[in-house]
Amino acid sequence: MSMAKRVFATVSDQLDKRLKERAEKEGRSMSDLISYLLEREMESWSIQSVEK
Repeated sequence: MSMAKRVFATVSDQLDKRLKERAEKEGRSMSDLISYLLEREMESWSIQSVEK
């Protein structure tokens, strides 16, 4: 069974502001947005690693 893991990160005030704005615009929580962005980036990274 898959379980969610909690991850903590420190970001700049500017990035925090941009993330909050995007989360609000997309109707997401900050946590959901960050999870989505990380998953998308890792999928992209995996594809690039295979192509090399």
